[in-house]
Amino acid sequence: MPQTPGLNPFLPFSVYVADGEPKLFGDRIYLYGSYDRFGEGYCSDCYHVFSAPLNDLTAWTDHGVSFTVHDVPWSDATLYAPDVLCHRGTYYLFFCLSDGTEGVAESAVPEGPFRNARQITLDGVPITGIDPSVLEDGDRIYYTWGQFHLSMGELNDDLCSLKPETVHRDVLSNSPAREGFHEGSSLRKIGERFCLVYASEYKEEYPNSGSRPTKLDYAISDAPYGPYRRRGTIIDNTGCDPSSWNNHGSILQWGDTWFVFYHASSNNCQASRRGRVEYLEVDEERCTIQEAKPTTNGFCRSLRPEHITSPVHAFRFFGGAYVTEDVAGRFPAVGLNTDAGFEFSAVQFDAGRFALSLDYKANTSVELKVLIGESCVIDTSLAPSVDWTDSTVQFETETVHAPLRFEVARADLDSGFMINSIHFEASN
Repeated sequence: MPQTPGLNPFLPFSVYVADGEPKLFGDRIYLYGSYDRFGEGYCSDCYHVFSAPLNDLTAWTDHGVSFTVHDVPWSDATLYAPDVLCHRGTYYLFFCLSDGTEGVAESAVPEGPFRNARQITLDGVPITGIDPSVLEDGDRIYYTWGQFHLSMGELNDDLCSLKPETVHRDVLSNSPAREGFHEGSSLRKIGERFCLVYASEYKEEYPNSGSRPTKLDYAISDAPYGPYRRRGTIIDNTGCDPSSWNNHGSILQWGDTWFVFYHASSNNCQASRRGRVEYLEVDEERCTIQEAKPTTNGFCRSLRPEHITSPVHAFRFFGGAYVTEDVAGRFPAVGLNTDAGFEFSAVQFDAGRFALSLDYKANTSVELKVLIGESCVIDTSLAPSVDWTDSTVQFETETVHAPLRFEVARADLDSGFMINSIHFEASN
């Protein structure tokens, strides 16, 4: 079945973009981020830029390679998370590498390619760190970077050197009783206040750090350099994959609408991260963000059965299940042993009779349950099939709007049970 546009993950299943920084340029949203490759570790040797028109946020365009490590004259290390600024009509790509160096390149258009790479320096010496973020506010351009301890300073007009007298250290930190800063800072504004979005290892118990950095937290200040006060969590990607480790992303305002862009792992590993998005509730006057939960929806306000086409769209995996990729370009759910499965956000079913078709493989027979909310609408046995095969099951339901869950009731450990595609069709 084809991927449903706009649902999470909202880019093609074969695209693994992490550390997403969304920017509004003209009438399009542009997404900048690092670029994972399936089966490899974090990031790679290149960036891609993606964009979508504001009048159709399901129609994302891959503008291709915008920058590679071969464009970096001083290093051949892996490209980590970037950010982009439009300043006086030129687009500046701020990037970092796995060797700790940071740089900037430029382009006449937001999608690149970006050229003329040079290092970011302080007092004539290249800075070190990861995950740059940049914000232009009035006649000042603020730059943040770092892991565990966040630094901030103001860029000179050359956009590649920092003003020494402006540099502040430990703006955020993972030190005891601090904000639980791990990495991935993104400096934004909510109204007139400064907001730092960051990958957080914060936990309530002292020393308030040390948890897995699966959360995007935020901290607020009346002044650019702080003091910042942690306000809470924007989103936590725990449960999107058994091995989810970090999170990194940011917020974006378009009119009265706010989004959070973030990522989640796949393939039962810490990498193979896909970009995701959720709508946000933001109180600009109080400068508060209501925590969002990972969903299937993405840009789609309401889900219907026909939108559910693949396990990749699930927002939660449990019992050891996860999605992977095979050499034939399929993206099946695997690890489907007893009590394992996956769940989609609330789906709107109208009363009536439906047919559910599954494309699956299994070495032995498997018992599968499908639940809408707490109601089990399917409890069936799937016959062994060592090749991909289609099985169709009929069921009835009342009008209901509830989460949709696929759960294995019984499967031998050597069953090799996997599901590739899902198709619902009304059969009244």
